[in-house]
Parts: sequence; C-alpha cells; structure tokens
Amino acid sequence: MLGMSLQSGSSWFDVNTLLIPINLAELKHWVLVKLELTNWTIEVYDSPQHEGPLNEKVREGVECLSMFIPVLADQLSLLDFKPREPPRMHQIPVTIMKDIPQQANGGDCGMFTIKYATCFIEGRDVRYWVIHRRMLMFREWLTCYLWSHAKRKLAGAYKSDDEQDINF
Repeated sequence: MLGMSLQSGSSWFDVNTLLIPINLAELKHWVLVKLELTNWTIEVYDSPQHEGPLNEKVREGVECLSMFIPVLADQLSLLDFKPREPPRMHQIPVTIMKDIPQQANGGDCGMFTIKYATCFIEGRDVRYWVIHRRMLMFREWLTCYLWSHAKRKLAGAYKSDDEQDINF
C-alpha cells in the first residue's frame, strides 16, 4: 500500500476524501470509513448502529486505521501536501455517524456500505438515498450488473487489474 493509486483510483495527493470499506472479521460486519484529508477526520458509517460493547468493537477496529494512516502519510510525504495541525502523528479523530439510514436485519451491512459509498461518490445525501426497503432491489440490480460485466469480460477476453502483469 503505497498510497499512490489503485489501478481504478486516484493518487491520495489528488483527492480530499478517501472511502474505505472495512470488514470487521470478528463481528462479520462491514462499515464504511470516510477519511477527510482536508481536516484529517474519520467518519464511520455503520448501518446497524451498534450500542455498547459492539459499538466499541467497531470503534476499536477503525481506531487501528486512525493510528496507522498518519504514519503512512508521513512516510509518503503526504503531510507536506495536505498539512495537518500539530501533532501531525497523533491518531485521527474518529466519529461514528448517528442519524443515518439503518438496516432492519442482520445481513445487509455490505449492501449499506456499498450504497453509502455510492452516495458520496455521486454527491448524494445518504439520509435520502439509502433506504432499507430498497436494498432487495439494489441487491438484484447489483447481481445483474456483475453478471453482465462478467459476460462482457469473458466475451472480450478482458483481464482484471489483479490478473495482469503490472510493473510500477
């Protein structure tokens, strides 16, 4: 992880916001982390809004990232381009977002994570565009889209980034 770019992404030097889906394996749960490089803050979008001990497990999982990113940013000299108030190497403040759309079951955290990210990418407000009753429709749309993508990939003999020999 060099922070320069993913094959389908942009350099950390060229963006102000990073969206990071995180799987908390112990909880078997997905959350979306929104890292703002302009003010060096982290917002966590957690669809079931855990309370008590589960909320602390989510926070612990994200705080590992909040301690690692300043070290990575320093090594990349990113802090020279996107300054951070001293102390530069302290962990990034984490806020678990409240009053966001919630899942009504135990199995939609991945779909909510994708929809939260989609809203941010498209500049939409998650409070109005992420609705639990629409998740079944979104899941079906995503299934069809991925199936169609796989068919086009096979027909065109395309390779994914991780299937190609890429030299940096």
